[in-house]
Amino acid sequence: MSKISVSDSAQAYFRKIIDKQQMEGLAIRLTVTNPGTPGVECGILYCPKDYITKDDQHFRMEGFEIVIDDAEMPYLEDSVIDLGKDEQGEDLLTFHAPNLKRQELPEDAPLSQRLGSFIQRVISPELAAHGGAVELVEATDDGVVKVRFSGGCNGCSMVGITLKEGIESHLRQAFPGLIKEVVDVTQHEVSAETFG
Repeated sequence: MSKISVSDSAQAYFRKIIDKQQMEGLAIRLTVTNPGTPGVECGILYCPKDYITKDDQHFRMEGFEIVIDDAEMPYLEDSVIDLGKDEQGEDLLTFHAPNLKRQELPEDAPLSQRLGSFIQRVISPELAAHGGAVELVEATDDGVVKVRFSGGCNGCSMVGITLKEGIESHLRQAFPGLIKEVVDVTQHEVSAETFG
């Protein structure tokens, strides 16, 4: 059974901020972005009941619940949330997640292998929702990442925005200081429909 710990004072804090929202069934969602990468981060968000899915694990607290997506649970297992004070005496939530840096691949795996895994696990599923796909072709030692699009992304007029604002931005955040540029090496098939 998965477990997380939330101190009594943190639970009281969550109840207080949830009550202010005046939304029935509002939960707290714990999240992970860029799992298995140097740029991994965890977050605490409001979660309206309409956004709770069958893929979520539920943790009953006093007067509310915390939800975590099944896919993110391995990174948040044994997390501890507490409430303290900052230097100005203001309430300060602390979120300690000992498994946050858990990696699918060994830490000494080549960057190209880690990039390929991340693209396959995180970026490709996002593109698949729009009928597209992307794969890693090469990652050079100086941080140039070459990718190839397929499916609905091939010939799409938005592919440049997807490349720079989506993929490159995502990879720079996940692998800080390691990505210089992401380059599209796809031989795009341009049709009349592309410009229609």
